[in-house]
Amino acid sequence: MNRSKIRIIAIFTVIILILSGCTPGNASFKENLLKAMLGTGEVVSYDDMVYKRPDPDDVMDAYNKACEASEGYDAEYILECVFDYYDEYDWFYTYYSLADLKYCHDLTDEYWEDECNFFAENIPQVDASLENLYYELAESPCRDQLEEEFFGEGYFEAYDGENLWDDELNSLLTKEAQLQNEYYDISEESSEYEFASDEYYDACADELAELLIDLVNVRQDIAQYWGYDDYTQFANNYYYARDYDSSDVEAYLADISKELSPLYSELFDSDVWNAAYSYASEKETLRYLEEAADNMGGEINMAFKLMQTAGLYDISYGENKYGSAFEVYLTSYAEPFIFMNSSLIQADKLTLVHEFGHFCNDFLSYGSYAGADVAEIFSQGMEYLSLCYTEDSEELMKYKMADSLCTYVEQAAYADFELKLYSLLDDELTVDNLRDIYEDIAEDYGFESVGYDNREFVGISHYYTHPMYVISYVLSNDAAMQIYEMELDRSGKGKKLFTDNIDTEESYFMAFLDDAGLKSPFSKGRIDSVKALFEDVLQ
Repeated sequence: MNRSKIRIIAIFTVIILILSGCTPGNASFKENLLKAMLGTGEVVSYDDMVYKRPDPDDVMDAYNKACEASEGYDAEYILECVFDYYDEYDWFYTYYSLADLKYCHDLTDEYWEDECNFFAENIPQVDASLENLYYELAESPCRDQLEEEFFGEGYFEAYDGENLWDDELNSLLTKEAQLQNEYYDISEESSEYEFASDEYYDACADELAELLIDLVNVRQDIAQYWGYDDYTQFANNYYYARDYDSSDVEAYLADISKELSPLYSELFDSDVWNAAYSYASEKETLRYLEEAADNMGGEINMAFKLMQTAGLYDISYGENKYGSAFEVYLTSYAEPFIFMNSSLIQADKLTLVHEFGHFCNDFLSYGSYAGADVAEIFSQGMEYLSLCYTEDSEELMKYKMADSLCTYVEQAAYADFELKLYSLLDDELTVDNLRDIYEDIAEDYGFESVGYDNREFVGISHYYTHPMYVISYVLSNDAAMQIYEMELDRSGKGKKLFTDNIDTEESYFMAFLDDAGLKSPFSKGRIDSVKALFEDVLQ
């Protein structure tokens, strides 16, 4: 959706390179591009980014103008109007991201809460305008010329036929956004309690479970509106472009439960966690990333310098901050940003490195269009590679492998729960049923070894904000481990595969693995190989 604007930015940056005398030579083109941006002032510091509430009417005015132009025979003028629309659209979302970052920094700030509520009310209309514009362009007498000159051959084939973006769909999407805002409100209200404590669950578990049920219902309605039997199918196709079958995932989850859960159950008697939970300041955490980026060099180091120079990160500890970490691309500035609420422990180092992997993927591809499963390879792959490019990381490496085992088992359990959640019929969607299902899954995956609460599914933020996403962590972790194994086999081998593919626009996970020469997680014996690696390091 933002790709067109990003292409314009890329062209503009090439002009900067020419004017500054920076041309591809011994260094890679992207390294020169980064140097040009850092050296010519094209980078905008986060502190200099000014927020203002956008007027949705400006987006709609640009949309109407582009639609009117699409009826004519002047392709150049049509594209000019489309670019103007993209500009309004991108700024709308850039301002939304800025407001969300400000609110996540302090969930008690009512001003930023109101701004986020404003976007929740208006995002469906803005998103609908983008889809509707493509339907209009598909009907343009200049369709073939527009594809040839800009969009690419066959781009508008997906927009032939009936346009389903209407008031009914907008109403459903608005309802989903409102429910998601309620999730943030409840999270803020319950922040006075220690997360995952009995007091926390007593205070908010019932309310969050009911909210999750409401979200499932509205999402099922969205899926049915688009002609899907259930939301799982819809999300896999519409949001995540997954090129594997649900049957593959179900068999894979069963293998993880059978083969890795026993090893997971043994894990918590070891002292592997001690290193992770010892103190680390924010400066130490940032220094770890700096060392890894410096030793990896090239584009990775240049991306770090951009992040540091422009202050494109917030890793401070905050009592009222959103208790998570994420990376967001600020499209109109063509710059990513990392948000993280530090726990002030050693494990923060890998959390920051994880988000920096997303940062690199976004920045080096001008806003990543990789699918979710593919994008997570770079975040988790950056974690593994950092262990190979920093000194004195042996204890952290053992923690990472333990954490990786937890990723396999815990995220698989969460994915299993989510699949079962969206398979429930209306009268089966009750708080008691959700707790019973979670308890069964917790037992299947060995959670009894560490103790669990059958209410703890309400603490999985992705169920509320990014449904059907968690399976991406499991599958991408397998690919990231393969990169790590390559690096262990020969220094630089894994890094090369990583950097060669960091700017991919491949949406499909299996297609990416095939192109990169990586194995499928679903391949016979793959879980056995993963298990052997864990046993070698952890036992």
